[in-house]
Amino acid sequence: MVDNSYDKSYRLLSTQDFSYLRKNSKRFKSKWLMAYYKPTRISSSKDHSRIGFSVTKKVGNAVVRNRYKRIMRDLFRRSELKVKGFDILVIVSPYITKNVQGIEEQEKCLKDSFNHLLETL
Repeated sequence: MVDNSYDKSYRLLSTQDFSYLRKNSKRFKSKWLMAYYKPTRISSSKDHSRIGFSVTKKVGNAVVRNRYKRIMRDLFRRSELKVKGFDILVIVSPYITKNVQGIEEQEKCLKDSFNHLLETL
């Protein structure tokens, strides 16, 4: 059986990490995603990247927001991120629910934007 877990060492968990990335990092912006990224400050994380996801309440209720976070976590797991040693904060734009109909189309848009982000790194 394949292990598709999302270990804590790959996550940004603390408010301090999120705030630090918002203030002191480079920014990537697409129509559906915005991302802040910076080389990691934790020496034990230099061999892999850590990622955090944020979805604003403008996107929808908790069920909808958690669906987008699940989609993004799955994309991150499957991406086999080649760039190591980055902290990345990904924010899903509320425009995706207003401009793209259907969850399959929304997932495709997020996947394309996320892959473009990974190419940028």
